[in-house]
Amino acid sequence: MIAAYACTLIISAASLVVGRAILALLGGRRPAWVSGATGFAALVVVSPFLLRLPGRATTAAVILALAVLAAAVIAARDVRSVGDRDDWLPGAVAAGLVLAAASLPFLINDRVGVLGEGVYTNDHAAQLYWADWLQHGFGPEPSAVRFGYPIGPQALTVIAAQVTGANLVNAFNGLLLAIPALTALTALGGLTTMPRARAIGIAALTGLPYLAASFFAQSAFKETAMALFVLAFALALQSASRVGDEADPPPRWRVVVAICLLLGAAAVFTFSLPGLAWFLIAAPLWLVLEAIAGRNPVDWGAVRAGIAANRLTLAVAAVIVLGVAVVGFAPARDFVSKIGDVQNSAGRLSSPVFPGEAFSIWPAGDFRIVRGQVDGALLAVALGALAAGWGAWVLVRRRQLALLAMLITGGAVYVGTRAFAEIHVQAKALIIVAPLILFVALRGLLEPRAAEERRELTIARLALGVVVAAAAALSTLLALRDAPIGFDGRRDALEQMAAIADGKPVAFLGVDRFSGYALRGTLARAPAGYVPEEIEARPEKTWQQGLAADFDSLDSGQLDKFAYAITTDAVYQSTAPPNFEPVLQAGDYTLWKRDGETPRTRVLDEGGNPGATLDCNGGPPKRRGTATVLPEPAVASYEQWNTPAPPAERVAGQERGWQAPGTATIALHLPQPGQYALSLQYHSQVPLEVLAGDSVLAELPASLEGMYLSGAGRGAFWPAGTIEAPPADVEITVRAADPGGIEAAVNARRLVWLGDLAASRAATAETAQLAAACGRYVDHFAYFKNGGGG
Repeated sequence: MIAAYACTLIISAASLVVGRAILALLGGRRPAWVSGATGFAALVVVSPFLLRLPGRATTAAVILALAVLAAAVIAARDVRSVGDRDDWLPGAVAAGLVLAAASLPFLINDRVGVLGEGVYTNDHAAQLYWADWLQHGFGPEPSAVRFGYPIGPQALTVIAAQVTGANLVNAFNGLLLAIPALTALTALGGLTTMPRARAIGIAALTGLPYLAASFFAQSAFKETAMALFVLAFALALQSASRVGDEADPPPRWRVVVAICLLLGAAAVFTFSLPGLAWFLIAAPLWLVLEAIAGRNPVDWGAVRAGIAANRLTLAVAAVIVLGVAVVGFAPARDFVSKIGDVQNSAGRLSSPVFPGEAFSIWPAGDFRIVRGQVDGALLAVALGALAAGWGAWVLVRRRQLALLAMLITGGAVYVGTRAFAEIHVQAKALIIVAPLILFVALRGLLEPRAAEERRELTIARLALGVVVAAAAALSTLLALRDAPIGFDGRRDALEQMAAIADGKPVAFLGVDRFSGYALRGTLARAPAGYVPEEIEARPEKTWQQGLAADFDSLDSGQLDKFAYAITTDAVYQSTAPPNFEPVLQAGDYTLWKRDGETPRTRVLDEGGNPGATLDCNGGPPKRRGTATVLPEPAVASYEQWNTPAPPAERVAGQERGWQAPGTATIALHLPQPGQYALSLQYHSQVPLEVLAGDSVLAELPASLEGMYLSGAGRGAFWPAGTIEAPPADVEITVRAADPGGIEAAVNARRLVWLGDLAASRAATAETAQLAAACGRYVDHFAYFKNGGGG
């Protein structure tokens, strides 16, 4: 965890220093809490360019370190001149509260790893895979990066990893922690009239409201970064409104324009061109609202005078902006062609996220659970809506129209996604505006009493504010309590194998998107699991979610492209070609090394199975050849498990999951006596035991490898022990351990999903004439050359 905190400190401190220096150079004024968002935006914009320089991450780290040191000198001089060196305490407390809350998943799980693996999404696997390429440049450029996928935060994370020496998992965790801390600091900029204790509490809750915590808990950083930019943009515009103190320095427009441009550019580098929607709608809407209110927030005279006095500076800035636009926005433009695919995809969701969750009061730990299954949902939404409505009314009454414009914009963007995009994009729109909604609600409820306000109303308002704040805090804690963290045992074994296969092509014949990162330093490709880069599987064995992969997933010519292959140790899989020899067995994986050409073979239509029965009802094969025949395995389908009742609150697509501790049973028919090796598909957040009667056959580690939404419990097969049995139906039991420790103390939900169970007889493969293989279980076969027939 120290490495993750080091990256958090590096990113946060660099953002604050760079942002403060930018504001100082532009003549900014205190309070300067918006400097954190400004600096973060600047770093997000510049980092991808630095990583493209010779030397990649090393060069980028050196240049950025020098830039931050120079910015620190400017910022320190500005602090001395402004005299606000003692104003750091509220920010430190608010950021500390956010970091303490965000650290809870690591504390509860008692380990550091990938947040939200499997149970939410494995999209983070791709981010790690791409980031490793950005850091080292080894292998072909990932297709998504080549197509213009926005990589600003990822590039900044890579530089933080290079500076601290942390691995990318810890570096991304550092980024995930830094963003809500910077959001809390930004919120403080809009709470300058609030009593200090209230300001700290509101800022901390704004930094990590319910939906932000839910996305944090699945290693999602693009959406929380966008929420930071949206909040900072609204506060920057609000500071330009000519209300309240009008004795501010005249170049304020210059500061606001610079901040807004940086935030807009960072949105593109984070969220691609659609990230501009919030800004392009909110800014003109704000001007319209100001005009309706009879005000002109822009001092056009000051604008003209500033342009006249700073022609050279503006010309240089224009050249820089144009360069960034040409180099950075072109990939974003290319990526637009892919946005339609994203908008039409449900992504990690199988049902819409209820829009009431954006009010940040929600009595369920998993944001994906449909409203009808959540007790107290309507009451929670009513309380949140009342608070948000009061906050919006305060904005109207006080004519704080920039914040109001961004609230309206958030609603408009969400409505637009409902009309033109799928539920995955709709959820993103909700989380991006959620911190702003809670900020406005608590700010309106907890503001100091106005002279004209009746005492009774003040008491009622403050009481409601305390209730809303407490409910929002509890909701956030629920989301963080149930956040799972991935397990590293099997991936540590993959890293050992990557060290052996250093720099060589590797065929990964398992199902785990994170294998792309675990096998970094190799040229890994896979026919299953989306990551690493895909290699086309045989047409007869095309992979789809829920299926396994093995040697027969690739034809002989494809296998010859690789020096090594990796399979699981499960017996229920196709046999290895004779030119592949095992090199290392670890973590339930086997590393195979190829020696010579792979014999050309064919397969039947196997699906995800090791083989299939050769059907000769139409007559034996006309062509002569040989077949590799296996004893036909016994398989019990995942639908046959007798499991404990699933939790009352459950996610669509994962209905078969059940909560640990508990046991599940299944009947497995063994057609012949003998010894059988068991192979099991499963995903589990706790260790499992496989039993036959009272005999423990195997102890299985907690594992979330390859889990994805509707494929929960299915994917790769893992060794699950051996059993000696007569021909009969044998009952197999899987027992899930009690989570224990802090997980049990806080009643964190830890779930288990089970897939197919296969029993393979302990017998070697047999080679038979193809015609003699009719009705037998064929692994693969080959025709004789010049064998005749059709």
